[in-house]
Order: sequence, then structure tokens, then C-alpha cells
Amino acid sequence: MNSRTLSATYPPLQGQYLSPTQVISLHLLLHKPHDGGESHDSRFGSYISTLPRDFDSHPLTWSVNKHLQTNSNPKAQELLGHLPPSVSSSLQALTARFWEDWDAVRKYVTALPMICDSSSRQDIDVDRFRLGDSALTTDYVWAWLNVNTRCIYYRLDPSVSSPLNMTLCPILDFANHAPTATHIKPVLPLDSELWAAPTGPRKHTKRLGGDYAFTSNCETTIPPDTELFLRYGSHPNRKLFVEYGFTNTWHEGDLQRGRCDGEVDVQDIVEEHFKAKGPIADTMRRILDEEGYWGDWTMHASPPAHPSYRLITALRLLHCKDDDVQHDRVGHWKAVVLGEQAIISQEHEQAWRNTLLKICETLIERANSNIVGLNERTLRPEHGLPDWYEWMLGNVRRLWLEELEVASCVAQSVQSGVEF
Repeated sequence: MNSRTLSATYPPLQGQYLSPTQVISLHLLLHKPHDGGESHDSRFGSYISTLPRDFDSHPLTWSVNKHLQTNSNPKAQELLGHLPPSVSSSLQALTARFWEDWDAVRKYVTALPMICDSSSRQDIDVDRFRLGDSALTTDYVWAWLNVNTRCIYYRLDPSVSSPLNMTLCPILDFANHAPTATHIKPVLPLDSELWAAPTGPRKHTKRLGGDYAFTSNCETTIPPDTELFLRYGSHPNRKLFVEYGFTNTWHEGDLQRGRCDGEVDVQDIVEEHFKAKGPIADTMRRILDEEGYWGDWTMHASPPAHPSYRLITALRLLHCKDDDVQHDRVGHWKAVVLGEQAIISQEHEQAWRNTLLKICETLIERANSNIVGLNERTLRPEHGLPDWYEWMLGNVRRLWLEELEVASCVAQSVQSGVEF
């Protein structure tokens, strides 16, 4: 199910097609199974009926319910308030994408009301799209999350990076994520990979993607009756939690021992350090924006634990002399960025490393405080909790534990004099 196979059902509006996410999620919405029943879509009903029936445990559901002011799950709202700032920021970005797609779908159906006639549901009419009522919005969350969590890359366009290259694929979408080696390796159809190749003496037909093939991972032994895992990508827990609703499982101390990687976004803390610079803060941001180094500041636990180069570059500018920044005399900083010189000075290096240590200390203090609070919740058992609550509470705790361990590892690297 993709934009190509659905194109005949959903024509363009004023020459503009819906995006793949929008058109697939609209189709799912129009053919959503009722309660525990089956989907009555004549084309994809059998497949739609295999999809998850709810995403109550997904943080996007909590965020949308908060916006709709539905009190369907107060415990979910509590968890929202306990997320690390970087996770909350990523969730806000995801939520904004959702509302943008829902707005586009509503406008599309309102302009083309005959689309409702194709629905296999009895409760669909154009007025519900025009008004965007809460129940229909909640159904769209279900549809949108099925697309966002289960679609895979699939070549449908001559451009390898085209946003059209995505599809829902039956059976494959049952594959769960493993943070280490994947059990199965997708093999893209040969023809699709040749689309973007220079034209040679032999012509290749641009067919619809072709069949997917898989090979087993020769580096992994797979005993009989073993679940086959598919590695979704090298994503930090922050992204896995916001996009998919889970985190990679690891044990306390694993990051410090180098058994697995950990990543923490420190955008909010670093921004506070820039704000403390007063009037020149805006100038510093302009310089970093122009050079492409504003934001996406992270720290990593992979040995030796280290800050990202983007973070180092930002901290180096933070410790340039105020007068030099004010009058745009930062050639020495740019020379380091361009690799023309190694450092500005030893004193300057020590200054930004001291700030990095303060950032780690802030993270450690904040993480410890939140972990204590979450542990207290675990010690206060309550009745009537959703069946997923304890599991998601563990995921949120793991996000804070990751911040604690990554910050501790990086602080140790700074104190040990590790060069970054």
C-alpha cells in the first residue's frame, strides 16, 4: 500500500497530490475496522485487519489527547510531564508533523467530498472532516501511527531520496527492532537501483519497485523457531521512543562499560549558556547558523565518551572574546572549524572543556532527581492502571538513566584529559 497503488483512488487537488504519509493514512482512516471487527476495504481489508488496533501507549497519542483535552488517560499525561526536555522537544516536532498532515487531509476531503463515498465505514461524512471532531482525529492518530511506525523504504521514484519511496508491506511489518545485528537483510530489486544510473547501451524498464527479497545474516546464527528481528536503523533512544514508542533495552552500567552506545541531546542546556552571554547571544547564534552549527548538539557514550563535533564547535565560539564576536572578528574560530589550525589556544580549550563539564553536572543532577521521582512512583502501586503503564514507565526511566550514564561517561573523559 503506497502512493502509487492508491493514486487512482485519490486524485490530485489542483494538481497537487497528497504526500505518501497523508494518502496512506487517509486510506487507513476511511477503512478502519470497527472495534474488534474486520476492515471492509475490498482491496486491502485483509491486510488492514492485521494492523494494531490502538496506540494508547504511544507518546503521540498522549500529546494529541492533551491537545484535544480528552481525559481518557490521566496516567499518560503524567508520563508526558516526566520526559527529558530533549525528548519533549522531539515529541513536539513529531506532533507538529501530525497536525500538519491532518490539516492537509481534512482540506483535501472537504474539497473533494466524493472521497467519503469510497469509505467502507458507516460513520464517515465530509462534515466530520470539515469540523475535525475529536473522535475522527483520534482515529486519524491510529492511521497516522500505523504509517509512521510500519512503513519501509521502497523504491517508487527515479530519485533515491524521493519522499515517495515508502510503502506499507504486509508480513514484513511484523518484524520487530533489534539494536544489534539484524537477522534479515532486505535486498532491493535490481531494476529499481538502476533508475538513477547513467543511460547506457542497455535500457531498463522502470517498473513498480519489483519484489522484495531477503537474505539471512551470515554473521548471526538463527536457531529454529527464533523470532526474526529487523534493525530499524542506528537511532538513539530519544528517536525510537518518540517515533516508535519504545527504547532499546540495556542494563545499568552497560554504557560505561562500552557494551552499547548512548546519545543525549543537550540543546536546552547549551542554549541557556548562550543566553547567559547577554547582548552578544544573538550574534553568536547568527554566526553558528551561517556556518551550519546551530543545534543538534549531542554527547555520546561510545568509548571514549565524547561530545559531538557540533557541540565542540559551538562551545568554542561560546568562549571567544565578546568583543571579537561583537565585531565579527572570529577568524581564528573559523580557522579551527576549517581545519586550518588545531585550536585557538590552550586556555581557550580548557575554558570550553570546563563548560562541557558543567553541562555534564547539570545533566547528572537533573537525571538523578527524575529517576528518584520515577522510582517512587513504582513503589506506590495503584489499581486500574493501563496494562502498558509499567512498561512505558520503564522506558521513560531508561531515557533518564541514559542521560545520567552518558553525562557521567563524558565527565570522566573530560576529567581524565581525553582529547576530543
